Amino acid sequence: MTEPQPRRVDRRRIRTRAALLRAGQQLFSERSVDGVSIDDIVAAAQVAKGSFYNHFPDKDALAQALADQARASVETTAAIAGAGVADPAERVARALCVFVRQAVEHPESSRLMLRLFHGAAVPDAPMNAGVRADIQEGLAAGRFSGIGLEAAILLAVGAVQIAVARAIEREATNTDALASDLALGLLRGLGVTDAPTVAARAASGVFKGKPA
Repeated sequence: MTEPQPRRVDRRRIRTRAALLRAGQQLFSERSVDGVSIDDIVAAAQVAKGSFYNHFPDKDALAQALADQARASVETTAAIAGAGVADPAERVARALCVFVRQAVEHPESSRLMLRLFHGAAVPDAPMNAGVRADIQEGLAAGRFSGIGLEAAILLAVGAVQIAVARAIEREATNTDALASDLALGLLRGLGVTDAPTVAARAASGVFKGKPA
């Protein structure tokens, strides 16, 4: 049985919402939410101002929708980075390297992530579930030592945010070396005894075949 096709009005709503989201991503990556007006958003999206309110009650709701999208992307990216890797130390290092590479390849979405993720410093925030699980596993197995759970999560999250911010500024210049060095510092902070080997392996795995 053939499924009914979306009505024209539905397709138009979908296109309008997508245009608003794209405009919001661009503008919020450049300026704070307070520094962007609804007029700015609809002008960038090339839609009527009334159309905005058919999808979002205000610009904060648009920002929240974008934050939710970016958060889901972060969680997926981190999960993919650690897929098939048994060592929690290498998973943490690979995640940092993957986010650095993503910052170079997709700077706009990475800037948006940095601007909208105000809850990143909360260790038990849903967006930190993956890194929290890796840190807990590493501590339980003795892979990480000399640091508590909360501090370890904040160290990992902070290292990733700094790495992403710096990678965006540096663009494509020696990002593999930057990622390797920051991963090394993170692993040493977590008490990993073979940190140089693990960091180098993680960076090589993520950046292999990609021009520096």
